[in-house]
Order: sequence, then structure tokens, then C-alpha cells
Amino acid sequence: MINPSISIIVPVYRTPIHLLYRLLTSALEQTLQDIELILVDDASPDDCPKVLDAAAEKDKRVTVLHRVRNERAGMARNDGLRIAKGKYVLFVDSDDFMHSKMCSKMLELALQHQADIISCSWDIFDAENRPIGRHRLPDCVCDLSSPHQKVKAFRHLNSALWNKMFLRDKVKKINFERFEVNIGEDILFNISALCRSQRMVMTSYVGYGYTAHNTSVTGRSTKGISYLRTLSLSQEKITDVLLRQDGSKVARIYAERSALNRFIGGCQWIAEHPSSNERSAMWDYWHHYLRYSLLPSIRYCKILSISFWLIALTGNLKSVYPLMRFVSKISDPLRYIDRISA
Repeated sequence: MINPSISIIVPVYRTPIHLLYRLLTSALEQTLQDIELILVDDASPDDCPKVLDAAAEKDKRVTVLHRVRNERAGMARNDGLRIAKGKYVLFVDSDDFMHSKMCSKMLELALQHQADIISCSWDIFDAENRPIGRHRLPDCVCDLSSPHQKVKAFRHLNSALWNKMFLRDKVKKINFERFEVNIGEDILFNISALCRSQRMVMTSYVGYGYTAHNTSVTGRSTKGISYLRTLSLSQEKITDVLLRQDGSKVARIYAERSALNRFIGGCQWIAEHPSSNERSAMWDYWHHYLRYSLLPSIRYCKILSISFWLIALTGNLKSVYPLMRFVSKISDPLRYIDRISA
């Protein structure tokens, strides 16, 4: 196949075999047959590489790349994107699955509206494949030259890659970043793609099945301050992309709103950390970041940032996170975006 309509790129590393088979089946049994499936083995030390090679032997639409060193999903996606031939690209996680009409429905919307990004709704399952929720997006076509419609696109962009299809010409020069902790690279890619696009379509059609895994206490204890460092560094890159590639007032407000939201996420991470000694050290680090890095950079969200500072002065970790989250919801500067001009 020379020029398929859609390239599906899947990084694979230590995926439970039954979930990997589920993903492969869901991708290869799409009602749209005009696809290529690029499976990137990120130096997985188990039987995953054999499963991928077997899939390639059975179906000519499958291409397998074997990496010699594990460098996490972002680097594997970069490899897949470099060889993709499809007009559009989808990034899918190996422990999730695609509903059978996902590709055909998203391609239909892309062609109908000449869209650069198409974003679908998704189901949520637990590790035992039991349905536990659904996230439904509004049906909307966003002209990104309009500040009002761009706000709607930013609001519903979210950090996930796997519910979005991108026009390859718009994203082929974007590289996934690699951070100290495996967070931030997906939303950074999404924002960079949005800043390069003219039209985004959202649909209430549920095309994807996401598997939710609980974050373990052990996982939290091994990350600590490195998680906070990655939050702040990835936010710096997000802000840089928004200001450099877009620069509009909407983008500037969103950058500040994103930074404050990620600060709240860091507060939650600290509050739920299992070690009291670590929590204290992490809060000192995060409080310093708030005072000397985050707050001085705020221009549009002043009321919200001052509220954060006053709440932080309490020093009570149990109350800081819920109070900041509450204030953030009632003082959202994006609510007033309709009052600004392009």
C-alpha cells in the first residue's frame, strides 16, 4: 500500500499480551480497510516483539519497527511518524482499543469539513475491561481563526493523543519531547498541532476505548520532585509554543490558565504522596516555583494567581489543593473571552 488514508502508530512496551491482541484485532478489523498499522517495539523485553512480528506476517498493512533501546512512547511515536505514509495519522496506545468504525467515521468528518484535527469521544474501562465511564465531546466544527471558536477548541483539546486524528502534513515536523518523567509530551504535541491548524472538528461519536490504570503508591514514591520538575519544564515549553506559534490573546490566556492548572495538579500530587518527609520537601520546592517563577509570569490571570498565592500561605497541604481547584473553577478567565476582540 503506497498511500493509505490513515496511518495508525502504536508504541509497544511491556503491554499485557491479551490487551495487545485486543488492540491489534480492533485496528485490523476496522471497517475502513485503507489503513497502515505501524507498530513500534520500544525494546520490550517480553513476548511483545514476537506478537508484533506475527501480525506483520499475517497482514501486509502492518509494519514493525524494533528499537534497540527503550526511550518511552514519545520517541517511539517519532520513529513511527517518520515512516508514515497516510494522509492522516492516529496515535493509539497498545493497552487500549478502537471501535470498529473509528477510522471511517473520523475520515468522513475530516474530508467533509477539510479539518486538520478530528477529535472523538471515548469510553473508559478498568483493567478488567469493565466499563466505568464515558467522555462525550460536543459536535462542533471550530474555525481556529475565530478567537471564540479557538477557545472552544482549547477547552476540549485535553492531553490525550489517542482520541485525535491529525492531518499528517500539519504534524510531520513536530517531534515528541522526552522529559525526566513520562508526562507532558502528549499535550505539548496537541497544542503544537492546534497552533499549526486552521480547522478542528469534535464529535460526540464514541470511537475509542481507553483503559484506566490506577497510579500505585510505589509509583508516586519513586518520582517525587522529579515529577514537579517535569510539570514546570513541560509547561515552559507549552507556553513557548503558544506564544511563538500563535501569539494571540486567546493563546496567552490559555498559556497562563494551563500553567495555573498544572500547578494545581502538582499540589494534588504532593498531597497524595505517601511520605510525609517527601511531601514537606516537595511543597517547599513547589511553593518556591509558585512565588519566583509562576506568579511573576502571569499577566492576564492576576486575580486567580493572587488567590493561589494567598491560599499557599496557609501551608496546609490538605486544604491547598481543594481550595485552589475551587477558586480555579469560579474564576476562569476563558469565560470572558467572548468580550475580547481578535
